[in-house]
Amino acid sequence: MGNEGNLPMRKFVYLAGPIEGCSNHEINRWRQKCYVGFTDHITGVNPYRAERDADDPEARKRIIMKNYMDTKSCDLVLAYLPKEINARRPSYGTTFEIAWGYSMQKPVVIVSDDVRVHDHPLMDLSGALFWDLEEAIDYINVLLEPYDAHSTFPYDFKTPAVVN
Repeated sequence: MGNEGNLPMRKFVYLAGPIEGCSNHEINRWRQKCYVGFTDHITGVNPYRAERDADDPEARKRIIMKNYMDTKSCDLVLAYLPKEINARRPSYGTTFEIAWGYSMQKPVVIVSDDVRVHDHPLMDLSGALFWDLEEAIDYINVLLEPYDAHSTFPYDFKTPAVVN
């Protein structure tokens, strides 16, 4: 099955970031910036979509399993670790998602305004580490840019080659 109509292949970015102990605004504000900033062929995957009822052990297991499967299905992991939230509570789930992405050989892009995050050895696992979310979004847009068959390979296969 080919790429019908030469539409760019859809890419998926897992949006890892603090959820536990955060307000809806803190959970969704940065993710909304990603949705708006990503190019049309990139879809951000929000892990919060199924975490409304996380009070019982079975729901927690389901959430972890869903987040693992989403990380596995996505093309890239974008992890957001803001200093203000890190100061209140470390984001253990986000740390797992960074490690999952790395172990699955996915590109991992980390954004934080916290020097402690930038200095942590775990950050050596990231493909890219940014202080600013908008810079990371721009980086991801370039990294996941669709191939343009006309500009990536200069040879025209429709024209027979002349062999001497």
